[in-house]
Amino acid sequence: MIALLATLLSACVTSVQDWSRPGASAADIQHDKAECQYQAKAATASYHSTPAANDKTHGMGSAVGDGIVIAEKQIDLTNDCMRVKGYSGQ
Repeated sequence: MIALLATLLSACVTSVQDWSRPGASAADIQHDKAECQYQAKAATASYHSTPAANDKTHGMGSAVGDGIVIAEKQIDLTNDCMRVKGYSGQ
């Protein structure tokens, strides 16, 4: 449920759908994007906020917020990685 909510809310972040680079095949683009997504997930794997309260309700709110922040950061990192590899996106 939290992952679904984070995914829906992260749609506000601009995710590039169509990447291109001169000379790159569809397989090259798919491989590079998968590599960038993997690196973005690894870079955000240990992220979590520290709850200000010990109650379960506050902890759930923090988890949802963390999920949104992580999803947004992963999209940004993936986009940056693809651009570093020479791709442009729309």
